[in-house]
Amino acid sequence: MQLINQQKDILQRFISTKTVGDVLNKVKPAHRDLLDLPLTSTMEDAFDLLLAEDILSVPIYYTEGNEKKYVAIVSALDLLKLLSTKVSVETLQTKSETLLMQLCEAIPISEPLTILKSTDSLDQLLSLLSIERVHRVLVRQSHSANLVLLSQMDLIRFFQANNHHIGSSALDLSVDEIKSSGIRSSINFKCTAVEAFLKLAADEHISALPIVDDNNDLIGEISAQDLRGLNRNRWDTLLKPVVMYLKACHGDLYAPLTCHNRFTLSQIMSAFVLRKAHRLWWMDYETGELKCVITLTDILSTFATIH
Repeated sequence: MQLINQQKDILQRFISTKTVGDVLNKVKPAHRDLLDLPLTSTMEDAFDLLLAEDILSVPIYYTEGNEKKYVAIVSALDLLKLLSTKVSVETLQTKSETLLMQLCEAIPISEPLTILKSTDSLDQLLSLLSIERVHRVLVRQSHSANLVLLSQMDLIRFFQANNHHIGSSALDLSVDEIKSSGIRSSINFKCTAVEAFLKLAADEHISALPIVDDNNDLIGEISAQDLRGLNRNRWDTLLKPVVMYLKACHGDLYAPLTCHNRFTLSQIMSAFVLRKAHRLWWMDYETGELKCVITLTDILSTFATIH
């Protein structure tokens, strides 16, 4: 018990001495200009930008004088949920103009915009991106008027780069100590892409769905990021079987990234960072049964709980 408390103290001391600026300096030492869109841009504009820049969200703004005023960060999942309020399986074929909706309509369903200062504490950032379930924030740097977007993945990369400051009691946690098992929902590979997306949009607690075959074996996954690049010319692809849709989007159906019971937090963190993963599907080591999905929020919540 004394050793465990010592390990916790290591993590607590590390977090208490670091700021948001330390995270930026480690994972984003060279800040590119912030990718953004005016709130009068369309959903189609946003989907195109997300694909072209390989990103999952974009800040939106209006202009006051010569200054940009940011009002929200709209994600691919927000756009999917907005889309789902306007179309159904039955009306899809006649609703391609839905993509011309302006991004301002996504503001009510996006998470509240948070702007931090680089001098704010790492503890505050960790709490936001875990306990408060915020996925990304904007950071105002002390030496510049520019804003930088900081995401959950950025914070995971920071912890991974400083894992020697975390302590073995946290790094050696097993999968079942990070998250309890249980899959909320899945889809069969025979369903259409639009059925999959609408099912995903209807559940506010999930960001991806596992795709299973008739034996209930995991063969793929679908998430809002698979909508990136959607435009009116590609609208009809949503009517394809979900597997065919994913092959058309990505050139192939790629196997989902998985972990099993014997993975540790350290190994899971490495998998997220090295494979640029947004989730890992937890498979039972003995039976191969799909048990759960591990997300970036789960990892950061684990650190917040220990801390």
